[in-house]
Amino acid sequence: MSRPISTRRLVWQMIGCWLIWLLAQFVLNVPIEHHLTGWPEELALDAVKLIIWIGAACWLLHQARLEELAVAPREQWRPNWHFTAGYVVWLVIVVYLLAEFWLMHHGLRVKPSFTPEYWGRYFLVVGITEEFLFRGYFLNVLLRKFNLTQANTIQALVFASMHIPRYLTTVPAMGPMTWIGNLITVTALGALFGWLYAKSHSLWPGIITHMTWDILVTLFA
Repeated sequence: MSRPISTRRLVWQMIGCWLIWLLAQFVLNVPIEHHLTGWPEELALDAVKLIIWIGAACWLLHQARLEELAVAPREQWRPNWHFTAGYVVWLVIVVYLLAEFWLMHHGLRVKPSFTPEYWGRYFLVVGITEEFLFRGYFLNVLLRKFNLTQANTIQALVFASMHIPRYLTTVPAMGPMTWIGNLITVTALGALFGWLYAKSHSLWPGIITHMTWDILVTLFA
C-alpha cells in the first residue's frame, strides 16, 4: 500500500531549505552585492539561486518515492497546452498590472533603476527555480497528504517565508508595513501558482505567470 511522505520528514525538509537559503543570503549574496556590479553581480547571484534551488529540488525529488508524489517528476515538465485557465490567469495578471501601473504613474514608464541584467534574474531564473522547488516538490508531496485547499495554503505560507531571508538582507531595510504587504502578496501569488500547478499537473502555467509578474513589477512598479 502506497504511503505519503511523513509529516516530520517534510517539515525538516522545509526548515532545512529555509536555513540553507538564509545562510546563502548572508554568506554569498550579500558579499556579492557589496563587491560586484553589473553583469558579474547578476551572473553570480543567478548562479547561487540556480545551484541552491534547482539542486534542492532535484535532490528532494530523487529521494522521494513515486508513490509519495501527486505528479511524476518528468510529467510535470510537459506543457499542458489545453489548460485554458492558464491562459486566462496570465491575461488577467498582465491587464491588472499594466492598468495598476498606468494609473499609478499616469502612463507606463520603465523604472530608472531597471537594468538589462534584471531580465535574467526576474524573467528567467526566479520563476523556474521557485516553481520547481515549491510547486514541483513541496506542493507535489503535500497533495498526497492533504486536499488541495490545505496543501496549497501550507506551501503558499512556506513559500512566503522563504522570502524572509532576502528581506533581512535588504538595504535599506524595509519597514514593518512593507514586510507585511510583501508577505501577503507573495502568499497570495504562491497560492495562485499552486492552484495552476494542481489543476494543470504542469509546472509551465505557474512558471510563465510567475515570470510575467516579476518582470512587469520590476519594469514598471
